[in-house]
Parts: sequence; structure tokens; C-alpha cells
Amino acid sequence: MSSLKERLYEREQTKGAFKIGLVGSGQMGTGLISQMELMYGMKVVATADVIPGRAEAAYEEAGVDVKLVHSVQDDLAKANKLIADGQRIATLSSGFLVQIDELDAIVECTGIPEVGAMVCEAAIEAGKDVINMNVETDATIGYYLTQKAEKTGVVYSLVAGDEPGSIRELYDFADALGFEIVTIGKGKNNPLNRASNPDTAAAKANAQQMSPKMLASFEDGTKTMVEMTSIGNSTGFVPEVRGAYGPKCSVADLPKVFSLKENGGIFNTKGCVDYAVGPAPGVFIIITTDQPKIIRDLNYLHLSNYGNYWCLYRPYHLANLETPITIANVCLDGRETLKIGQKPVCETITVAKRDLKAGEKIDSIGGYTMYGLIEEIPVSHEENLLPLGISYGAVLNKDIAMGVAISYDDVTLNEDLLIVKLRREQDKMVYGE
Repeated sequence: MSSLKERLYEREQTKGAFKIGLVGSGQMGTGLISQMELMYGMKVVATADVIPGRAEAAYEEAGVDVKLVHSVQDDLAKANKLIADGQRIATLSSGFLVQIDELDAIVECTGIPEVGAMVCEAAIEAGKDVINMNVETDATIGYYLTQKAEKTGVVYSLVAGDEPGSIRELYDFADALGFEIVTIGKGKNNPLNRASNPDTAAAKANAQQMSPKMLASFEDGTKTMVEMTSIGNSTGFVPEVRGAYGPKCSVADLPKVFSLKENGGIFNTKGCVDYAVGPAPGVFIIITTDQPKIIRDLNYLHLSNYGNYWCLYRPYHLANLETPITIANVCLDGRETLKIGQKPVCETITVAKRDLKAGEKIDSIGGYTMYGLIEEIPVSHEENLLPLGISYGAVLNKDIAMGVAISYDDVTLNEDLLIVKLRREQDKMVYGE
């Protein structure tokens, strides 16, 4: 069989490149366009961003000839004609973008749960494959979106390069070989600061040319929690404690720390997802076997091990720069990197970042009012805890102390949000309620 590059080249030569629509042209989206400009067989030809001029700027930074870029806001016939003629589209409207017939697939790259819900739902309804870089949306309604895509006959997938996808690739590799997978995890490289907000993160974020809110969502742990939620829901692995353990350790110590207590580790049972402070930006899984010859061979290969536990560690993930691998696999073969094909087992719940007062509105991820913690579904359901992805704009009915998990009973939800409606649809699928 030809290599992926060869297959993409053949596609470009015989049928033309796959035409990709992108929603969100910030740091991640611009990098994605840039990477795909170096590849054969697929190009971002339509980009939507609500900030005027940002989509056009993303194309330019990616090296696209500005003469090829056209602003089109509401004329589908014009957009289709321009794309068919080899031009590029910039628009302010994601709703408009997903209706463009010339597009083969849609990539969601905003990181905003509500926008992710709107884009993924509309794209699936339009009969287009969806590549979702918005793990916040997936952690909230990924099961609903997977089920809807399958019924519609399209593909819904999270991406290679983000930690959930990278862990899933390691998981599938070991699972196919017949290893028993004990635990799965990711490294965290930003010091954990639950109180981090756009103000405290501003100086560091500006120095790194990134959004202060994005950095705050890394530092307060929310991003790690939603990433673990998505990979947990994909594999059936769960956190053993609320928020996970998050031990500090080296790569060499992973197979010991992430093993069972009876063998010197921190876990009571197998099948857990967690994170480690230190082995960042890598991802890992811990495997075991009782086959004597395989044990000898694993030791001969000098994998990090502790007793009959070995670590498969990948020391990098390329985030948006690696996403084109998933886009290619979806477009060429209809093959996803990660989906939530079983009923969810994990939830990212909403926790007060500071003392909150009745009447206050909950703001967005990486903001000033809340952070997320991973929890097992049976616990979050029993305690009626509020999923982080539907918390935006909810009004508090009572005072909530810092560090306390917020429940549905504590808030009046923002009923205007599509993600609230879709989450209720997912709950019907899961609980029959």
C-alpha cells in the first residue's frame, strides 16, 4: 500500500485536493492552515472567524497568496464558485461556512464549547465529516455527536496531536498487540494553580504570544481535566479520585507510580486515567503481561519498567500541526482517531474558582469564576453536578464557596445555549431521562 503522502499526492493529481473548511483561525487554526500548505492532497479553502480580518490574516501568515483570498459572507453560489475555481474564502459566519457544498470536511478549532456544539451539529446535519479540535465540546456532548454522525453516515473524530488522540493511538497500538493496559495518562507542564485567571496569566501569555485565557485554562488544570474526560470516555477508563491524583514523577518512574498499590503504585484498581506532573508534553500508557517470553523481550528492549509493568511513552504531541493526519484519514478512509462510541464514564464538573455570590454569572473556561475537575459519571450523576461545558452564562441561585463543586440545583442555566439542549439529548441517550 502507498504511504499517506503518496495517497494524498495521487488524490491531488487525479481528483484535486480535499477541500477543508475551518472554524476558528486563532493560534491553533493559523498553524493548521500553515501545516496543510506544506502537504499534498488537502487544503483549507474556507475559514470562518468572528473577528473581522483574522481569517484573512491567517491565510497570509500561512503563506497563501492574498490574491486568492476573498471575503464572502452570505452568498453560497459565489463561495462555491470561487472554491471550485481554486480560490480561498474568508467569512465571519461558521453557519454560512458549513453550508458550502464544495467543502469535503469541517474542522472545528475554537475551543468554545457552545461554538463547537453549533458547528459540529450543523456540519453533521449538512452531511459533512467533522474533525473536532474542540475537546471542551467533546467532553460535554461527544457521545451525542458520535451517535448523530453515525446515524447520518458521516465521520466525527477528535484529532491526532492533541493529548486524547495521542493517548488513543498508543492505546490502540498496545490493545491490538494483546497487552493488558493498566492505566493511561498525560504529562502536565504548567504548574497547577487553581486560582489562575486571565489577569494572573497575562504577562506569561503575552511573552508566549498566546491568549491569557488559554494559558489560565492550562494553569488551573481545566484543560487537562477535559482532555482526560474525552480519552476516558473513549476507552472506558475513569479517574480513581475526583480531579485525579496528578503525582509528580519522572518518565522512568511512571510504570511504578501508575501501577497498583499492591505493586508499589498509587492505584487501587486497573483501568484508570490520570496525569503526571513532570513527563510533559508527553503521553503514556502502562501495560502488563504474564507471558514469560514477552516479559523477557520487553526487558531486553529496555522499556521503562517496574516489575511486570512497562511504560509506552511518547515524548511529544504536535497539537494543531499534527491534526492533518486525522483530516487525511477521515477524508481518505472514513477513519477516526478518537470517538465516544460507548456511553460516557467520565465528566468534567464545574468548581468555584473563588467565593461566588448568588446572582453572579459563571464565565468561560480560563476565566475568573470556575475551573473543571474530572469525576466518574455515577458520582457526578448521583450528586447532580454541573458539567463544565454547559456552565457558561448560568446564574447562581446561592452563594458557593471557593473549591466547592457546583450542582444543577445551584444555578439557572442559560437556556439559549445549543449545547445545553444537546446535553439534555445526550442524557436521554445515557440515562433514559
